[in-house]
Amino acid sequence: MEQRRALVEKITAMMRQGKFFNNAAEWDRERLRPHNPLSRAVYRGGNRLRLMWAVLEKGYTDPRWATLRQYREKGYYPKKGEHGILCEKWIFTKEVIRTDENGRKIRETEELEHPAVAYFTVFNAGQIQGFPQYRAPERAQETQVTALMDDFMAASECRIRELAQERAFYSPARDEIVLPLREFFKDDTSFAKTVLHEMAHSTGHPTRLDRNLSGGYGSPEYAREELRAEISALFMGADLGLPLTGEHYEDHSDYLLSWTGVLQEDYNELFRACADAEKIAARLEGNYERSRGCSLMPVMEEVPPAEKRTRHMEKASCSL
Repeated sequence: MEQRRALVEKITAMMRQGKFFNNAAEWDRERLRPHNPLSRAVYRGGNRLRLMWAVLEKGYTDPRWATLRQYREKGYYPKKGEHGILCEKWIFTKEVIRTDENGRKIRETEELEHPAVAYFTVFNAGQIQGFPQYRAPERAQETQVTALMDDFMAASECRIRELAQERAFYSPARDEIVLPLREFFKDDTSFAKTVLHEMAHSTGHPTRLDRNLSGGYGSPEYAREELRAEISALFMGADLGLPLTGEHYEDHSDYLLSWTGVLQEDYNELFRACADAEKIAARLEGNYERSRGCSLMPVMEEVPPAEKRTRHMEKASCSL
């Protein structure tokens, strides 16, 4: 809980400066996709936000994270004096073995009465001595953003209208997104960032993820929904490989101030927002992947054991 509180305090301090992750110039999109090259896991929700902050705070350039045990199983060890990041895993179900009426044992999944939490510590690949260098996949260029967003919008579950007016919003009553004309935006990436934010709101419809969208401007409910839309837009922008340039069509400085109030009142709200943001991103990205027949999962190359890699490098060196 103390680590949660510390993270929230750091993030709210950034918000008071008028910044959120989406407009922090020092970010590299690729580092916003933390994943485990050894277990093939992708870090989600609050853990993703934790590791994103660690990248910003410590200047890591590698998006790969794993536990010491996983590194050691491959023969890799941390550099002297390195410290890991504490993450948490919530467990909501357990497997039980039952006997059916025919006397056969069957395995079933049972929901826990009270969720359990397990903690684990991960280290960035940049903290590991001799770990294979990361090869970043090709990212979307500014010229590709328009086509990318056209495809993403085509998979929307609600109508999206682009009109000659000055507001970007989602209407729950009409279940539609209204955007200004594209030429009103500063650039294509600014358009994309706004689209992702409004599409995130659309998943709150009762026929989809059914969130509370009734809060008026300035209310705690409104701030909570805006926080969810912004975090999910951040996650999706990283997953789509969008460039870091670009601004929201509308000024979000007021939103940032309202978010700090909500988070200071209950620092666990940030982690609830991250969990909901993952559900939002999963739904919208799933629609896109099905429509395009592609996958947005990070590229994970096989990591060779340290000894084999060392022998290979020695052999190659001798041949020169």
